[in-house]
Amino acid sequence: MARSLELTKKQKAVLNYIETYYARKGFSPTYEEIAERFGFGSYNSVTDYIKVLKKKGYLDNEAGKSRGIVPIRIARNWSIPLVGTITAGEPIEAVQNIETYLNLSTMGIDNRNEDKFALRVRGNSMINRGIRDGDIVIIRKQKEVGKRDVAAVRVGNDATLKYVERTKTRIKLVPDNNRMKPLSYKISPELDIEVLGKVIGLYRDGV
Repeated sequence: MARSLELTKKQKAVLNYIETYYARKGFSPTYEEIAERFGFGSYNSVTDYIKVLKKKGYLDNEAGKSRGIVPIRIARNWSIPLVGTITAGEPIEAVQNIETYLNLSTMGIDNRNEDKFALRVRGNSMINRGIRDGDIVIIRKQKEVGKRDVAAVRVGNDATLKYVERTKTRIKLVPDNNRMKPLSYKISPELDIEVLGKVIGLYRDGV
């Protein structure tokens, strides 16, 4: 027999509280907060509700975290894949393996359209734009960018973070660092350059 996904009124209330909390703050409430919100006499009651909601596929859990409850439906909307490292310098090999997922709801950045990804920055060619070595940039997938938009660009099998300037005959990838020079490419049928997207946000550990 297929398991029922229907929830009781109280189960729906608990789930709604967890989802709303997660969407607003980017992390889940603690068992203590759930117990206080619903007037449960012990954490055992919270545990029972969490078990049922997990069994029915509404929640997941990150082991070892005090705020490890994950509301699947909401987390899916906010999860942005970190797919590797991009250079803010000379192009390096493009990486497409998902390392982890970031929840940036506190920055107001969602992924409902599944059109965003994150890359870790290596190098300082965009330092004057405030992008440092070790930062994580959030990219929105798009093929066209403005002259002062910071773009993630694929050059062959490599990727780099630059401004993009175009003329009739050349494409220039321009750094924002006075010590570095632009990379210039002659437009030809053999040229393999693709704008992957535009930087729309920056995440820095400890900030």
